[in-house]
Amino acid sequence: MAAEEDALLMALDDGRRHAEGVEPPLDLDLDFDGSLGGEANPELLPQLEPWRTILHRIGQIEQVIGSLLLVVILVLVLAQVAQRYVPGAWPWTGEIARLSMVWATFAMAGYLAAHDRHIAIHVVDYVVRGRALAAVKLFVNVVVLATCVVLLYATYQLVADDIGQVTAAAQLPLRYVNAVPMVGFSLVALRALLGIVIVDIPGLLGQSEARA
Repeated sequence: MAAEEDALLMALDDGRRHAEGVEPPLDLDLDFDGSLGGEANPELLPQLEPWRTILHRIGQIEQVIGSLLLVVILVLVLAQVAQRYVPGAWPWTGEIARLSMVWATFAMAGYLAAHDRHIAIHVVDYVVRGRALAAVKLFVNVVVLATCVVLLYATYQLVADDIGQVTAAAQLPLRYVNAVPMVGFSLVALRALLGIVIVDIPGLLGQSEARA
């Protein structure tokens, strides 16, 4: 009965406020560290300068490049549609659009890893806690780091062994086309290493985040 009376009193109070022209305060569920526009997953950064600023700037550059590539894809796809209604043809538009999609993937991979926004299935997080969870995340980051190093070496070999080939339509040198994944793998490997040093190892040792 007490709960029903409280609900009735609240309804009456809201009705009185509405009649007087006073809007009730909005009940905002802020999931971004208590403020609108905040980061749900803070960027993985070391505490020491100048490395913190450098890595933060790298993240901003990744955002800008990824956004520009998305704009390029949009413009080129629209150009492909326009080609149906205007004389002439630009076969390079489709090729550059496809390459831009690949470049955007590698350009944003490090940024997503730094903000923990990559595609993941969080199952272990609900099963284990504490040091066990830190051990699992350490294993994951070690696997990511090792994979990036192997792929980085393979991509380097691909670029080093280039014989001057170019793309079919836009005539872009494959040396530069294949160099973009090298940058992406390097940035992901860097973020995985940061996760190991700053978060995973201190968590496994039962400590707070390291001040790397």
